[in-house]
Amino acid sequence: MKFRVAVGGFGAESNSFSVESPVREPKEKTFDRNLLLENFGKKTTIGGFLEVLAKAGLDIFPTSRIFWGPTGIISRESYEHYKSELIRRLENAGKVDGILLDLHGAMVVEGYLDGEGILLKEIREALGEVPVVAVLDIHGNITDLKVNNASALIGYKTNPHVDLYERGKDAAKLLISIMKGRVDPVVSLKRLPMLGPNLGMSTWSYNPKESKNLPFARIMRRIMEIERDPRILNISAFIGFPYSDIPESVTSVLAIANADSKLAGEVADLVAEMIWESRNEFIKVRPLIPVNDAVDMAINAPEGPVILVDVGDNAGGGAPCDNTVILEALLRKGAEDAVVPLRDPEAVARAITAGVGSTIEVDVGGKIDGRFYKPIRVRACVKVLSDGKYIIRGPHHGGYMARRKVLPKEAWKRADVGKTALLEVDGIEIIVSEGKVGMEQDYYKAAGVDPSQRKIVIVKSHQAHRASFESIAKRIIEVDTPGSTSPSYKGLTFKNIIRPVFPLDPI
Repeated sequence: MKFRVAVGGFGAESNSFSVESPVREPKEKTFDRNLLLENFGKKTTIGGFLEVLAKAGLDIFPTSRIFWGPTGIISRESYEHYKSELIRRLENAGKVDGILLDLHGAMVVEGYLDGEGILLKEIREALGEVPVVAVLDIHGNITDLKVNNASALIGYKTNPHVDLYERGKDAAKLLISIMKGRVDPVVSLKRLPMLGPNLGMSTWSYNPKESKNLPFARIMRRIMEIERDPRILNISAFIGFPYSDIPESVTSVLAIANADSKLAGEVADLVAEMIWESRNEFIKVRPLIPVNDAVDMAINAPEGPVILVDVGDNAGGGAPCDNTVILEALLRKGAEDAVVPLRDPEAVARAITAGVGSTIEVDVGGKIDGRFYKPIRVRACVKVLSDGKYIIRGPHHGGYMARRKVLPKEAWKRADVGKTALLEVDGIEIIVSEGKVGMEQDYYKAAGVDPSQRKIVIVKSHQAHRASFESIAKRIIEVDTPGSTSPSYKGLTFKNIIRPVFPLDPI
């Protein structure tokens, strides 16, 4: 019998503290045959699905992939529309023997705390007991609703994320084994009272010595050792996404065994204990440095690039990317040879109107989220204007890992941050863009700046920048900036997180 498998994707990483909610328009929309055309032969999650299914000679039915990206709470209308579109396609597919989904795991919708869990529930109601295997981001919030309505959930094993393709292959292989009756997945979920300290939960580094000593990397190596047991189908350690602010926005472990609930439970408990015992190590790995101290360290460094990480304004965590706190300190302290990215459509428009070579007086940044910082008035020279479209050719978060400066073409990724302008103010370059800023070197290069040639480079990130910048950085400093993605949660009021929880409370 030739099995028929439906393939699709759906998700968002919702920051409930975002002032840009509700979000109506998805960032990525792909339908039907285009899902195959855009992913076959590519190093994506769905690319991994397709490679395994094609090699197995299975019939593939593409549906849709809708991703809102890292953003705020999703509007109910947008969510219902695209969820209905996906389910309608599944219902119209005829008989399918299995479903593979590329999810995120941290979607919050107006009125729903678990958008992807509801999607899985409605798919099960519509299609019955068809096996469903989904791949989730390591920052997914693992709810009972998700677990109870999927045959298996598989999480990324890397942070920064560079294994989407591999996890897609794992998911497809597991689904085939389920459809053929070779395995009967039994799931055990263990949640920890811990808001995952994302900065210190890296799983790899370009520096082999550092990789060896990272506490979460050590745990992940142990997980992969345990997975060599043929009775274990998969183990996922999810950091969770605290900024979603739902009861399950915590670190969790999901162990899947073959028809052995006792073994699954024992493995989940073992891995959870390793993570809990390492919680203080995670905090210490990459301490937050006050803004003034961090800027002084960068200015006084003997050589660059020194990467200052604006953690409170993480482009990959739903923040607006208009935090001016580090820029203000750089200007005040007379820093030079520095580059700062900011999202500011108004400043871009002013620069375009003035033209290259013009000098303009303009307020930059601080116009979207006024709770934590304000705009800064500058007199700037317009150096470069661009359309903001570029190709990410090097290693990048959310992509494919290869220890080389340029990835194979099948791992390239197109990006578009809207129109951009490069401004120069007293030796400091400011990249202003209409959309959220990039977290890889190619974003800066597309705007006219080679970050490897700058003394100080600001990135708006938590982990994502490391996939691209570790290879050139002389030093990376996490700066304790305020904002909707602050790792110390300053100024953020949780409403739904279950307390007590580490590190907010003594436990």
